[in-house]
Amino acid sequence: MKSLKSIGLAAFAAVALLGIAPTQAVASGKPVYTPPYDVEVFVRGSFNGWALGAEMKFDAVENKYVAYAELTPNEVHQFKIASEDWFTVDLGSPALPPGNVVELGVPEPLANTPGYGNMELSVPVPGVYSFTLDPDPANPTVLVEYARQGGDGADRYTFNYYGVPYYFDCLGNASPVFTDIRVEGLLHHRQNPAGGVIYHDTVRIDGVGFDQLGREYRMHLLAPLIFNGKQDGSFTYLDKATAVFIAQDGGPNLYFRYLYKATVGPDGEVKREFTFYAERCSP
Repeated sequence: MKSLKSIGLAAFAAVALLGIAPTQAVASGKPVYTPPYDVEVFVRGSFNGWALGAEMKFDAVENKYVAYAELTPNEVHQFKIASEDWFTVDLGSPALPPGNVVELGVPEPLANTPGYGNMELSVPVPGVYSFTLDPDPANPTVLVEYARQGGDGADRYTFNYYGVPYYFDCLGNASPVFTDIRVEGLLHHRQNPAGGVIYHDTVRIDGVGFDQLGREYRMHLLAPLIFNGKQDGSFTYLDKATAVFIAQDGGPNLYFRYLYKATVGPDGEVKREFTFYAERCSP
């Protein structure tokens, strides 16, 4: 059995930090800190559509925030640390390029730079990377480090690619749909007696969406997938399907297409990607 964690073109991964309970901190003689921000903060970047998937969890013992995201090499990732409103918290680079480049394993300074100041990051290998924020008011920093191999847990996606929402024709351009989609699944594989490998991916997709009029849409989908792979890996499998957001107020349902892409490398490492596209409304 091999679990998967995806990298979406408009997406992002979210893993909870296992912190120390307050009672343990008191028993060890360490202080317990209060979160310095009254709002949730997120790592928002090009790798997750600048959305809210990578929420930072506060460690009350270390007085730091931590989030995780799965990244791929051979591209430049941009990101900032910000609140949902891009106003209460908006931490980015205090320097212009190339001074905004993040070096792995080195705490990088941050500044309140609304609208600008994106950090730039490249990684040498695919995997899950930790983003650790030291919120020291006098000297906030972010530390990015390799955490572990990717490929497990759940990922969150959105229609809002690079912050630009998707529109359904029946709602009109005055009413974009903002969504939050969660994908979970396990990939099983076994040898095919005829040669190669048989992959069986059980995918669960749950989502909620809202348009500008406040109407709510929900979606729940189980999508079993079976496909054959080469004996030595090194192949890509693609599949397309249609899903639907069900209107909760009796309005039109929203149909969309999603692309499933599984890539298996020569070492057997699997990367799974989902891309979602707005399609049409129900009659």
